[in-house]
Amino acid sequence: MVEVKSHGLFKFMAPVYDCSARMAMFGQYERLRQQLLGKIEIKKGRRILDMASGTGYLAERMGAVDLVCTDISVKMLKRARKKAKGDFVLADAHRLPFRDGVFHSAVSSFAMHEVGRPGEVFGEMFRVLAPGGEIAVMDVVQQTRFSKKILLEIFHTFIEMRTASYVNIPQLKDAFRGADGFNIQLDMFELVALVWGRKRLE
Repeated sequence: MVEVKSHGLFKFMAPVYDCSARMAMFGQYERLRQQLLGKIEIKKGRRILDMASGTGYLAERMGAVDLVCTDISVKMLKRARKKAKGDFVLADAHRLPFRDGVFHSAVSSFAMHEVGRPGEVFGEMFRVLAPGGEIAVMDVVQQTRFSKKILLEIFHTFIEMRTASYVNIPQLKDAFRGADGFNIQLDMFELVALVWGRKRLE
């Protein structure tokens, strides 16, 4: 069973996804991507997982690493393959088809709001990381202040077409309980959280 809320839309969204993502990010597309990728080491020989890679939003900026992209949509993966070199694997993020500890880093951008159980997805990302491996995730998050709730509601309605479910900051902290430290940076009117860390050494 596929546990992604709007996976049926992705085959229709794939051709226009890059353009719509740039519009949705209000001109912050490139800056946010670079900030996320700046939280991990990107160099030749490092095995990096791009979880829920979509059309290759992150993959196209990772150069000569040993890259593995996963996504729930064949159409998205086909587009990612045109942008980057690596392995492209059709997979549900709740059950990644990799052995424990096989990646140096794992990244994901604007995917957690689409999955059924974000805690399990974070668990899978940590599972496939080697001890000391880096993880960096970016997504829109729940808001507590009234003014920010209004902004989120606008984003949720007009950008996500009310298909998304957003995690909150305590959920992110809990998801990073297997990391040494919890780092968070809020951006884009504090609607977007970038979280990163390293898997605890065993």
